[in-house]
Amino acid sequence: MTTGGTVGHDVGLMTVSLDVSGGIAVIRIGEPSDTVLSDVRALLPVVASARAVVLLVDPGLCAIDIKRLVRVSAAQREAVAASLRGVRDEVVNLPVPVVAAIGGSPSGEAAELAMACDLRVLSSDGGLGWVTDCRVTGGQVLVARRVTADEALRTGLVDRVVPPSSVLRTAVELANECKSTQAERKSCRIVAP
Repeated sequence: MTTGGTVGHDVGLMTVSLDVSGGIAVIRIGEPSDTVLSDVRALLPVVASARAVVLLVDPGLCAIDIKRLVRVSAAQREAVAASLRGVRDEVVNLPVPVVAAIGGSPSGEAAELAMACDLRVLSSDGGLGWVTDCRVTGGQVLVARRVTADEALRTGLVDRVVPPSSVLRTAVELANECKSTQAERKSCRIVAP
């Protein structure tokens, strides 16, 4: 049985959707927006009763919006960071396995959420990126580092690297392989968040 739903503030700006099939809940994060974290957080209690969860990060979310990062104040960045930590902790503490299906090169919030998952599947044309905020005399510098798919697999940041068309299917297969009890979930964990 498939059920579907969406979370967001405007139907035209829907950022997060939920589909459940065969006991696997797929949370799709499709568009960058200021509500992504709160939208994901709203779905976490709903998916806690599934056998497993797949967190799908679409390629459209993976672009780094440096202008958005630069425009916000330090207080706003800290508020987003605090919200991210809260959502990340809730993902880590879900009583079911969580598999990230990464269809691009996420950075920032999307990369943090992917790393909070128990297992990660990355598109072969993707990578992982982090943006760090460095302070220097007289200003601020944002630094980004991208880890290629091959490097992410070699270093254990991801568990599988697959062709772009196979990311979701492989993530669902991994989710089906993991059991739903907390004790068995820990045995599925490859890289601790």
